[in-house]
Amino acid sequence: MAVETATYSILIVETDDGFVDGARELLEGNKVYTARNITDAQRRLVEEGIDLAIVGPSYAHETGVAETGLLFDVRPDLPVVLVAEVVTTDILRAALRTGVRDVIEAPLTLQKMEDALGIVVQHQRRDDPEATKRRQIGKVVTIMSPKGGAGKTMTTTNVALTLANWGEPERTVVLDADLQFGDVCISLQVDPKHTIVDVARDIDKLDEELLDNLLARHASGLRVLSAPLEPSLADEVSTQVVVKTLGMLKRMFDYIVIDTAPFLDEPVLSILERSDDVLLVVDMDLPSVKNAKLALDTLRLIKFPFEKIKLVLNRVNSKARLDVDELERSLGLQVMAAVSSDKLVPRAVNEGEPVVSLYPRSRVARDLRSVAALVFDDEIVEEQPAEDQQKSRRWFR
Repeated sequence: MAVETATYSILIVETDDGFVDGARELLEGNKVYTARNITDAQRRLVEEGIDLAIVGPSYAHETGVAETGLLFDVRPDLPVVLVAEVVTTDILRAALRTGVRDVIEAPLTLQKMEDALGIVVQHQRRDDPEATKRRQIGKVVTIMSPKGGAGKTMTTTNVALTLANWGEPERTVVLDADLQFGDVCISLQVDPKHTIVDVARDIDKLDEELLDNLLARHASGLRVLSAPLEPSLADEVSTQVVVKTLGMLKRMFDYIVIDTAPFLDEPVLSILERSDDVLLVVDMDLPSVKNAKLALDTLRLIKFPFEKIKLVLNRVNSKARLDVDELERSLGLQVMAAVSSDKLVPRAVNEGEPVVSLYPRSRVARDLRSVAALVFDDEIVEEQPAEDQQKSRRWFR
């Protein structure tokens, strides 16, 4: 039996499918949206007129409550109800301090849902239109490759610079999250005065003004948050530091482009979970394909939303003996873009300048702009002729 009341737009934030299905049943007749993580929830808040957010038991702990607070960055006045398996004093205190309107104990019942919707009624009576004005949040674009040397950092810098050139350069930032061996700064010839280690050391007092002062600036205006300068310093950067920093960057920039380490550790998984688009870069050799398949199998196990992943092939040429159709079947993904093999790429890398700016009229630069177009929010008319685009899959033959 569902709640019988006025129709509202409800957002359910939870990873457990059983909880989501049960809540949907109780909310029948209302417009129900779902999100598996806070990043997706923030996006829903921007796109939809949400009246109430119900956050599931997966977030009923100290870290989860802190993450739930990020919803208020988008909608400061949003009524939020947290559901906990057991409502403890600590959870209740933390939730109310964060701004959560109420904490209720699982399992959900019809009466509990009616009480939760009653909060919406109370909120609407005192609603201030100016207070409900929604804030735009930046798009998180993560570049990953489970094999080193596949062209991940090259793709990151070229995509970031292209997005910066297509929009406002100072509204795009690169986060080098390869915490041990990050090469973004050397690839862009940026000399950072500060790194993410400084962010970690000041995490308790970190705000947008301080974070902005810790960012380096590329000649184009593109902003950069450097990886640690020494591998040993990576231990100072916890997953919580990465998550908090990313949440703050989303409020400061239109695009956050992230370079990641070539393995699926806790920081990388946390970044992937909070990404809007994931560019999976696969080199045209069997070890790269094998590692990509293993990584995708891991993501399937944790029920990662594969619609976010865009497969990008690198170093494509007529000598590659891998069949693209077989590769797609093996990975379970369709190739969305391909970057041709070109000696201009290592030349540009050694010059410390992305190929899209050093050799903008080259074929490989056009390929890389096509990769950036996969995540750009506005329509871009690419210089690459339509007949070239139609022939692109012939590279694999």
